[in-house]
Amino acid sequence: MKYLQNKQFSIIMEFVQCFSWREYIQEIPIYNFIFSYLSSMQYTKYLATVATLSLFSVSTLVSAATGDISTGSTSTDTVVVPMTTTTSLEVKGAPRLVKKTTDSVILEWDVVTDATAYIVKYSKTSVATSIDPNAQYDNETDPVTTTGAVITKLSSTNEKLAPATSYYFSLVAIDKDGKESDTFSDELMVTTDATEMTVTAPVATLAINEVVVSDDRTLSLSFNSDLSVDPVSVKITKTSDNSDISVATVVQNPENPAAVTITTATPLNPSSSYTLTVLSAKDSAGNTIQEGVNGLKEFTTTDTLQSSVSVEMPTLYAAGTPSDETLSGTLSPETATQVATGAKENLIVLAALILSLGIVYIYRRKLI
Repeated sequence: MKYLQNKQFSIIMEFVQCFSWREYIQEIPIYNFIFSYLSSMQYTKYLATVATLSLFSVSTLVSAATGDISTGSTSTDTVVVPMTTTTSLEVKGAPRLVKKTTDSVILEWDVVTDATAYIVKYSKTSVATSIDPNAQYDNETDPVTTTGAVITKLSSTNEKLAPATSYYFSLVAIDKDGKESDTFSDELMVTTDATEMTVTAPVATLAINEVVVSDDRTLSLSFNSDLSVDPVSVKITKTSDNSDISVATVVQNPENPAAVTITTATPLNPSSSYTLTVLSAKDSAGNTIQEGVNGLKEFTTTDTLQSSVSVEMPTLYAAGTPSDETLSGTLSPETATQVATGAKENLIVLAALILSLGIVYIYRRKLI
């Protein structure tokens, strides 16, 4: 039995020596100790090699997995495998407004570490305050490498920015691999300027100030500024029948450079309405009068309109009076108007006077 056990152990040892494991194990102090201890046992000698091999195999596998194999010496070789980690670019804050107009917005922002370019995203509605978790901006600029951009149109429609309109801007950064940052920057709202109003100074215009009727043939016309030396042309129309009143003269008033005196060839009627139209006039600054309200003025004559005609009767000698005594007096305007109505009427009056004188002469002869 003992022989058989020794024989079995010898076979096992020869098997181990075939693989040179024993020589390798004996170089390791702890495994050499275990092998010697187990070999001293009578009935378990064959187990020594198996147990030692098992322990060595487990240890070897663990060391291989960790990359650290100990050989009994104090030196250790370590294999370091670098770990690659990707950190998302972080865009802090919001873009800042530099300038805005009616159709453009200029923005700037801070440099983002490790960023190679930037994209400005924008729309007419806010993404930051949207209740839609998948809300996105409608427009974006081309990638820019500077920390600023000028936005003048909508990239989605190619339309210009509209005046007095609110736009919402945000920023994303791009890394060296062309990857955008995972999140947007804070949002900036900008309202473009309203449409610029061009304010022009009012142009001075020449206009009629007032019309004053002096008598049935004379009017005074004044303007809102002094007149030039250029002649003034006017037209007077009677409102009731739209007939024109002939104008004789238009003379500038020497005492008032902003007024002219108008004389008509035919008299104006009392209690009648007329329209005076200035056809041409120019002030001292070169402004001409415009057709329409500025060049029209309506006026009405009074019922006591005075006549501009004064008629003197010829000297008459009264019958029965010395030759040096004369009949004198003035006619009323009505009578004077009737006398001056025409040559025919004057002849009739003259014939009546001669007839009256003849009757007086015959009567006086009969009395003698």
